[in-house]
Amino acid sequence: MTLEHRVDSWRFAGKFLKRVLGSQIPSQPTHAPIPWTPISKPVRTSRVALLTTAGVSMRGDTPFDMEGERQRPTWGDPSWRRLDADATAQRVEINHLHIDTALIREDLNVALPLDRLRELEASGEVGSVAPSHYSIMGFQGNDTSTLENETAPAIAAAMISEEVDLALLAPV
Repeated sequence: MTLEHRVDSWRFAGKFLKRVLGSQIPSQPTHAPIPWTPISKPVRTSRVALLTTAGVSMRGDTPFDMEGERQRPTWGDPSWRRLDADATAQRVEINHLHIDTALIREDLNVALPLDRLRELEASGEVGSVAPSHYSIMGFQGNDTSTLENETAPAIAAAMISEEVDLALLAPV
């Protein structure tokens, strides 16, 4: 049985952003079908990593390129960052022009629910928390080719090297 997974790009963006950006950014992805993969082992024994779209980086790492986006409003930084498993709001920077980053600074779990994941580990709901987590800039504008062809495979390779069984997307 094949399940169709459709992405509603504007579901949480609001009418204003849909109107302003909708004519410049396609409402439906133009990429190949998403390779949804069923989990291969019980969640209770799985190593879990998080992937946030909030543009989070560890302090001292290169931040996401917001200046490039200011100069080219339909472009988004397609790079990625590795985040420490013990990251805290005080140890990260949030670089994103399309969300209220103050909320994330107040509670990192809004964009990177590490505390909730640790609670699930402590209660035995998940096997273990991965040693690293990952961040991208959710806004990509018109061209997602770098994100799809370079960034996503690099993140997947990093997860494989850390024996991650399950990745949870924390979209913002």
